[in-house]
Amino acid sequence: MSLTQTPLDLQPDSMAPHYVDDDELQILLEHDHEEREADRLALPGFLIATSVGAVMLAVIAIVTAVFALAGRSDEPTATSAAAGTAAAAAGTGAAVQPGTTAAPTIAQAKGVKFEPYQRPDPALPAVPAGTVKRFRVTVDEHVSQVSAALAPTQVWTYGVNGTSYPGTGGSPPLVVDQGDSVEITLANTGTLGMKVVMPHSIDFHSAEVAPNIDYTDIGPGATKKFSFVAKHPGVYMYHCATQPILMHAGSGMTGMMVVRPKGLPAADEYWLTQQEFFIGKPGGMADLAKIKAKNPDVVAFNGFADQYKTHPITVQRGKRIRMYVLNGGVSTWSAFHVIGTVFDRTMVEGTAGRHSQTINLAPSQGGWVDFTLDKEGNYPFVTHAFGDMVKGATGVLHTTGGPIPKGSGH
Repeated sequence: MSLTQTPLDLQPDSMAPHYVDDDELQILLEHDHEEREADRLALPGFLIATSVGAVMLAVIAIVTAVFALAGRSDEPTATSAAAGTAAAAAGTGAAVQPGTTAAPTIAQAKGVKFEPYQRPDPALPAVPAGTVKRFRVTVDEHVSQVSAALAPTQVWTYGVNGTSYPGTGGSPPLVVDQGDSVEITLANTGTLGMKVVMPHSIDFHSAEVAPNIDYTDIGPGATKKFSFVAKHPGVYMYHCATQPILMHAGSGMTGMMVVRPKGLPAADEYWLTQQEFFIGKPGGMADLAKIKAKNPDVVAFNGFADQYKTHPITVQRGKRIRMYVLNGGVSTWSAFHVIGTVFDRTMVEGTAGRHSQTINLAPSQGGWVDFTLDKEGNYPFVTHAFGDMVKGATGVLHTTGGPIPKGSGH
């Protein structure tokens, strides 16, 4: 049975570190949600009592107003206005549903320590050297913002061969060529020097292996190794499969693996992973009720809202651009679109396309798009699901000779 140390904010100061098994961990993660649910169930009774009292006050005010009017009909009455106010008060106060609370802002996170933001490089990494492509994948449990305006949250992410993205909720891509032999070493230890206290795992959608053998949980400090051949080209998801899987994936544990097909034309290549984030208490774990309700506070590319709008991706006019896009979920579709161009070629889940405006990706699906930008300028890229775009799923491609985008830190 995997063991994990209880997070420090759950330990009384006077106790030594306590270890819980996976079943107890599930209870701890859902404890906060249960408390909120109990509060929600108790709230209607309070509201009913309040409303009844308000109604009685309204009736008294109305009766008083009637008698006042009978005696002095030539004068305006303050009691009439009071009666209206009391009646309106009787209808106020709706119960807050679980998973619908607004995210705390950065102003509400005073005293919470978190990592400074560092922009993830969106250029696609090179395929590792050697006959066997070896990847050491590490785990981080850290506190970071995922939007400049919102409070920091605990994010659980991966590092790959020493590369990680502190200050964001993003994880690096792994890149191989079709037919490559791949060796994965998962180390449940922090790249960033932070203590990992929970069991984790990793599931590669690009692999053909026995999941009950290779995708099992490992405890803090443990390592696990497995191999496979990347037979199928495409853009694949990898993610933590440890239960509760919603909590692990919803805390950031998703990433991209690109298996490049043979004979792919040369291009300037970039990667984008769309993710959802669900902010609970400042500096605390993700809000499981929001994850279950499919109500993200942030939808972002590469782990931080609007980062490539503030810090655009510089490209060259007239040169072929290839963008590898993954929808890491956990639950929302993506409709990837670049404003000001048309995709010459697309490849989504094994299906080739031409002359496309948008590619649609269900959670876990991926693909790539080829296009050129014909004029100097700034070309926004977005999910065309605008309700998610405004939560942070947007960025800008900036050509080298174009004007600097207004408001960018470029």
